[in-house]
Amino acid sequence: MPANPPGDDDVGPASTRPYVVTRGRTQAKHMLDLLACVRATKQAADVPGLTHEHLKVLAACSAGGDTESVTVGDVVTAVPYSLLAARILLSDLIEWGAVVHRLTVVTGEPPSPDIMQRFHRALINWNVSDPASGTPGRAG
Repeated sequence: MPANPPGDDDVGPASTRPYVVTRGRTQAKHMLDLLACVRATKQAADVPGLTHEHLKVLAACSAGGDTESVTVGDVVTAVPYSLLAARILLSDLIEWGAVVHRLTVVTGEPPSPDIMQRFHRALINWNVSDPASGTPGRAG
Protein backbone atom coordinates (compact mmCIF):
# COMPACT_ATOMS: atom_id res chain seq x y z
CA MET A 1 0.00 0.00 0.00
CA PRO A 2 1.37 3.44 -0.90
CA ALA A 3 2.48 5.67 1.95
CA ASN A 4 0.06 8.38 0.86
CA PRO A 5 -3.06 6.92 -0.80
CA PRO A 6 -4.93 9.26 -3.14
CA GLY A 7 -7.56 11.31 -1.38
CA ASP A 8 -6.06 11.11 2.11
CA ASP A 9 -4.43 14.53 2.22
CA ASP A 10 -6.19 16.52 -0.44
CA VAL A 11 -9.74 16.99 -1.50
CA GLY A 12 -10.34 15.35 -4.83
CA PRO A 13 -13.13 13.94 -6.95
CA ALA A 14 -12.91 10.53 -5.29
CA SER A 15 -13.61 11.88 -1.82
CA THR A 16 -15.70 15.00 -2.38
CA ARG A 17 -19.26 15.19 -3.65
CA PRO A 18 -20.29 18.13 -5.87
CA TYR A 19 -22.67 19.49 -3.22
CA VAL A 20 -19.73 19.80 -0.82
CA VAL A 21 -17.63 21.64 -3.41
CA THR A 22 -20.52 24.04 -4.13
CA ARG A 23 -21.68 24.26 -0.50
CA GLY A 24 -25.06 22.80 -1.40
CA ARG A 25 -25.78 25.16 -4.29
CA THR A 26 -27.32 23.68 -7.42
CA GLN A 27 -27.43 26.71 -9.73
CA ALA A 28 -24.85 29.20 -10.91
CA LYS A 29 -25.70 32.92 -10.84
CA HIS A 30 -24.28 33.36 -14.35
CA MET A 31 -25.37 31.38 -17.39
CA LEU A 32 -22.16 29.94 -18.78
CA ASP A 33 -22.31 27.68 -21.82
CA LEU A 34 -19.31 25.54 -22.75
CA LEU A 35 -18.11 28.00 -25.40
CA ALA A 36 -18.32 31.12 -23.21
CA CYS A 37 -14.88 32.68 -22.75
CA VAL A 38 -13.43 33.33 -19.30
CA ARG A 39 -10.19 34.93 -18.14
CA ALA A 40 -8.62 35.53 -14.74
CA THR A 41 -8.22 39.18 -13.81
CA LYS A 42 -5.38 41.00 -12.09
CA GLN A 43 -7.68 41.39 -9.06
CA ALA A 44 -7.80 37.61 -8.61
CA ALA A 45 -4.80 37.69 -6.28
CA ASP A 46 -6.57 40.21 -4.04
CA VAL A 47 -9.77 38.20 -3.48
CA PRO A 48 -9.80 37.06 0.15
CA GLY A 49 -10.96 33.63 1.27
CA LEU A 50 -10.71 31.67 -1.98
CA THR A 51 -11.18 27.96 -1.36
CA HIS A 52 -8.92 25.24 -2.71
CA GLU A 53 -11.62 24.47 -5.29
CA HIS A 54 -11.86 28.10 -6.40
CA LEU A 55 -8.07 28.26 -6.78
CA LYS A 56 -8.09 25.19 -9.07
CA VAL A 57 -10.74 26.79 -11.28
CA LEU A 58 -8.88 30.11 -11.24
CA ALA A 59 -5.67 28.37 -12.34
CA ALA A 60 -7.58 26.79 -15.23
CA CYS A 61 -8.84 30.25 -16.23
CA SER A 62 -5.22 31.42 -16.42
CA ALA A 63 -4.11 28.50 -18.59
CA GLY A 64 -4.14 30.66 -21.71
CA GLY A 65 -1.78 33.21 -20.20
CA ASP A 66 -2.41 36.66 -18.74
CA THR A 67 -4.23 38.08 -21.74
CA GLU A 68 -5.85 35.05 -23.37
CA SER A 69 -9.29 33.73 -22.59
CA VAL A 70 -10.19 30.08 -22.30
CA THR A 71 -13.60 28.51 -22.78
CA VAL A 72 -15.74 27.17 -19.97
CA GLY A 73 -15.28 23.79 -21.66
CA ASP A 74 -11.49 24.16 -21.30
CA VAL A 75 -11.90 24.94 -17.60
CA VAL A 76 -14.21 21.97 -17.01
CA THR A 77 -11.73 19.58 -18.60
CA ALA A 78 -8.87 21.00 -16.51
CA VAL A 79 -10.50 20.61 -13.09
CA PRO A 80 -11.67 17.46 -11.29
CA TYR A 81 -15.25 18.68 -10.82
CA SER A 82 -18.49 18.09 -12.65
CA LEU A 83 -19.77 20.61 -15.19
CA LEU A 84 -22.34 21.92 -12.71
CA ALA A 85 -19.80 22.35 -9.90
CA ALA A 86 -17.30 24.05 -12.22
CA ARG A 87 -19.99 26.48 -13.45
CA ILE A 88 -20.96 27.37 -9.87
CA LEU A 89 -17.33 27.95 -8.86
CA LEU A 90 -16.76 30.03 -12.02
CA SER A 91 -19.86 32.04 -11.23
CA ASP A 92 -18.49 32.78 -7.74
CA LEU A 93 -15.22 33.97 -9.24
CA ILE A 94 -17.08 36.23 -11.67
CA GLU A 95 -19.12 37.71 -8.80
CA TRP A 96 -15.93 38.45 -6.84
CA GLY A 97 -14.18 40.07 -9.83
CA ALA A 98 -11.50 37.37 -10.07
CA VAL A 99 -12.71 36.24 -13.50
CA VAL A 100 -14.33 38.07 -16.40
CA HIS A 101 -16.46 36.38 -19.04
CA ARG A 102 -17.85 36.96 -22.49
CA LEU A 103 -21.12 35.42 -23.48
CA THR A 104 -21.28 33.32 -26.61
CA VAL A 105 -23.02 35.16 -29.42
CA VAL A 106 -24.71 33.13 -32.12
CA THR A 107 -24.28 34.91 -35.45
CA GLY A 108 -25.53 32.30 -37.87
CA GLU A 109 -22.05 32.03 -39.35
CA PRO A 110 -20.00 28.86 -38.98
CA PRO A 111 -17.66 28.81 -35.99
CA SER A 112 -14.03 29.66 -36.60
CA PRO A 113 -11.55 26.81 -37.04
CA ASP A 114 -9.86 27.88 -33.77
CA ILE A 115 -13.10 27.44 -31.80
CA MET A 116 -13.71 24.06 -33.44
CA GLN A 117 -10.17 22.90 -32.59
CA ARG A 118 -10.55 24.02 -28.96
CA PHE A 119 -13.91 22.30 -28.71
CA HIS A 120 -12.46 19.14 -30.25
CA ARG A 121 -9.55 19.17 -27.75
CA ALA A 122 -12.01 19.63 -24.88
CA LEU A 123 -14.05 16.65 -26.03
CA ILE A 124 -10.97 14.48 -26.37
CA ASN A 125 -9.70 15.50 -22.92
CA TRP A 126 -13.06 15.11 -21.24
CA ASN A 127 -13.26 11.67 -19.65
CA VAL A 128 -16.79 10.66 -20.64
CA SER A 129 -18.02 7.16 -19.86
CA ASP A 130 -18.42 4.79 -22.78
CA PRO A 131 -21.74 2.91 -22.42
CA ALA A 132 -20.55 0.18 -24.79
CA SER A 133 -17.50 -0.70 -22.73
CA GLY A 134 -18.94 0.17 -19.32
CA THR A 135 -15.95 2.36 -18.58
CA PRO A 136 -16.79 4.92 -15.88
CA GLY A 137 -16.28 8.62 -16.53
CA ARG A 138 -17.15 11.99 -15.12
CA ALA A 139 -20.77 12.79 -14.44
CA GLY A 140 -21.97 16.15 -15.71
